[in-house]
Parts: sequence; C-alpha cells; structure tokens
Amino acid sequence: MDLSKRTVLITGGSSGIGFGLADAFHKAGSRIIICSRDPVRLEKAGKELPGITAIRCDIGVPEQRELLAEEVLRRFPDFDVLVNNAGIQRHIDLKKGLDEIRSGGDEIGINFTAPVELTSLFVRHLITRPTAAIINVTSGLGFMPMPHTPIYNATKAAMHTYTLALRQQLKGTLVKVVEIVPPMVDTGLNSEGRDRHRMKFRGISVADYIPTVVKGLEEDMDIIFHGEGRNILTEPRGVTETSLLDPKW
Repeated sequence: MDLSKRTVLITGGSSGIGFGLADAFHKAGSRIIICSRDPVRLEKAGKELPGITAIRCDIGVPEQRELLAEEVLRRFPDFDVLVNNAGIQRHIDLKKGLDEIRSGGDEIGINFTAPVELTSLFVRHLITRPTAAIINVTSGLGFMPMPHTPIYNATKAAMHTYTLALRQQLKGTLVKVVEIVPPMVDTGLNSEGRDRHRMKFRGISVADYIPTVVKGLEEDMDIIFHGEGRNILTEPRGVTETSLLDPKW
C-alpha cells in the first residue's frame, strides 16, 4: 500500500496508536482527518500535525457517526482510507452482574457496532475509488483473552471475524481490507484499570510499535502482527496471557 497522497480518516486519531498512524500517513504526504471525543487532544494533535482536519465526534453515538460520514464525504470527495481505530477497554468483574457491565462506557457499541456501521456508511464510496483501504485495529486479546477485560476481548474477536468476512465480500473490488493486531502498547487505554491492578508493564511505546504497522502496510499484508505475534494463531488457548503480553510481541 502506498501511504502517500491518500485521504485518510482515523477514528480515535488524537492519541495513542491512532495518532501514531496519523503521524505516519502525514509524514508520507497524505491528507489526514482525525476524529475524537476529546477537544483538548484534538487541538493538541492539530498543532503537532499542521494541516490535518480534526473533527470532534463520539463514534459511540449513531447520529454522530452519520454526521461524521456526511461531513467527510462532502468535504473530501477523494477520501479513500478508513482506519477504524477508536476503542475503549474496561476491567470488568463478571461476578458482579449487570450493574458492573453498565457501570462504564459501552465497549460493544464503541469497539464493534461503531466501526461496523462506519464501514457501512463509507463502503459504497470507497468501492468507487481507484484504490482504497479499510484498516481495522483489533488486538492480540481477541485471540488470547485476558481475564480482566472480558468484553474488550470479545469485541476484538468479533472485529477479527468481521474483518475476515468483509475482506471476502470485497474481493473483486479495489478496496484493500487490513487488520492490525497490536500487542500491549503503552497508550492511555484503560489507564485507570491498569493502575488499579498495579500493572508494571504497560506495553511497548507507540513510537516503537508504529514502524511495524507502516512496514506491514507498505508490504501489502492482510493482517499485521508485531514481532512473534503471529504465533497467536498457533498457540493453544490454554497458554497464559503472560506470554501474550511479553514485550517482544
């Protein structure tokens, strides 16, 4: 995939992996659109990456997803790369029942429903482009779940299987479907939960991780792992999450 001269929308693009991808595409000479719920982070990202378009949007709200799609298609008719990156993660004790599930953000709505519907809002347009791509950011936890994050694990597993089906259905079109499978990366994702469980290892840095993704995109890979992460596909489910979170992944 050529990362230059593209028009790229990155959800959750104001921080973490999303910002790292925005920076990579920006350096390659692409036009960048990022969206986020956080106006402070959007403003900061705009200052760090001059010329990008920052749109405040909560993709967990259906009406805001639709307004985002309308704005992007109206303002950027050459839009050709969608990066479904935004997500939330919560530590949840399933023994506590329904109140626990409803005590925080909607992981299913933000991590799964939102990217599926955003893709549906853009797919007819993307099919008409000379070249296009849909890039879904999943997680190693979708393959080998961590007990403390049950809903997050499940949404990322769902995004993996959805991406497989999407790729098959878009065969014969010029839309490339890519899955990025990060290891544990040190971002602001679920910092409260990580603090509560006194997790000393927070993952590799975004700066160390993004080159892996760039290389995978440039080599036209369908699924991009990090280091030995591809071993997830062959490891038995009984393997402890400690191996999944090993820094070399």
